[in-house]
Amino acid sequence: MEYYIAIILALAFFIYSISFRQLARAELTGPMYFVLVGVFMAAVFSSQLKLTQPLDNLLPLIELTLAVFLFSDAAKTRIAVLERSYKIPLILLFVGLPLTFFATWFVGYMLFSNESLLALALVAIILTPTDAALSKGILDAKAVPVHVREAINVESGLNDGLCVPIFLFLFLSWQAGAWLEPLKMLEFVVTEIGIALASAACITYIATRLIHFSAMHHYFEKASSPFLILSLAIINYSVAQALGGSGFVAAFSAGLLFDKLYVRQPQIKLIEQSENIADFFAYLIWCLFGAYTYWQLHSIELTVNKVAFALIAATVVRVLPVLISLWLFNGMNFKDKFTIAWFGPRGLASIVFTLMVIDSDDGLISELAILTILASVFIHGVTTRPIAKSYEHTHSER
Repeated sequence: MEYYIAIILALAFFIYSISFRQLARAELTGPMYFVLVGVFMAAVFSSQLKLTQPLDNLLPLIELTLAVFLFSDAAKTRIAVLERSYKIPLILLFVGLPLTFFATWFVGYMLFSNESLLALALVAIILTPTDAALSKGILDAKAVPVHVREAINVESGLNDGLCVPIFLFLFLSWQAGAWLEPLKMLEFVVTEIGIALASAACITYIATRLIHFSAMHHYFEKASSPFLILSLAIINYSVAQALGGSGFVAAFSAGLLFDKLYVRQPQIKLIEQSENIADFFAYLIWCLFGAYTYWQLHSIELTVNKVAFALIAATVVRVLPVLISLWLFNGMNFKDKFTIAWFGPRGLASIVFTLMVIDSDDGLISELAILTILASVFIHGVTTRPIAKSYEHTHSER
């Protein structure tokens, strides 16, 4: 059976590679495509491949993949660019993000008032981070204003890293069955976050010095550059975890420090060249999510409230908070504001958070998360191309 699964996966990647442009024209994004591949595999091997149990063996690989994306997203944020055009990203991160979290929490409480506030808060933080990979059609569309694309990209690159400490705090509280006491919270901040920041600072400083030394003495080989980013992300994540800190916080912090300390060379594009390798593993996770979703949907008791929550959480609770946070910002028209608000798809971070919770979940948290992520993948995937093309018409009218 393993070889048949490998054949299907390899064929899926081959077909995706040779028909990338046609799939884009058909408004089928990468995550949509690979979720469907995962569903197909689970349906074909329905008797042999049952992913109803926690994915303990695969979770380390999934977590490492998220660490790579946290590092690369933070490293390509370009702090220098952010310093010049910081207003919109800061509004999105420090006003829009909290409002989205509380709005999701509130909707969860209105629809599932019997559930504990802690469990609903955990659902909310799982679904708060966004993934720009699901809206690449917008990011690549030249007709879309630069400030809109930059806002979506920067917010997506930074908000998952900001959500990690909150998720870890809520996850630990939920496992303990009650909100952590102030002393426990302080201990959590000092250990989980403090160790992560300290290890990330040391490792990244040494690494950037070594990279600079290697480049100056021509030890550097352009062909091996993608391995630098992957190895740095994994080292930062693993060292922090081994020391008792948060690997996700370490990977994210290291990416920000790398962006600040690394002296970029035009001929060597470290981040860009490593992203293709990371995308491969991300698409594998989307396949896994599709297969897992197939089996979960067989056991989920679909109710009106669950479906309503998924649709509202994938759209309204993101759009309204962001529009409210951008209300007083006069530098954009309503269409630009709505585009930024609309493109907050849930992706890799939400999947990893969900898989981390599944082991001790009684069902509802993972069910709501899976349904929302699934709704987001297809809602945002289908609407990406039409919204991007609408900007082409706007420009042609001008």
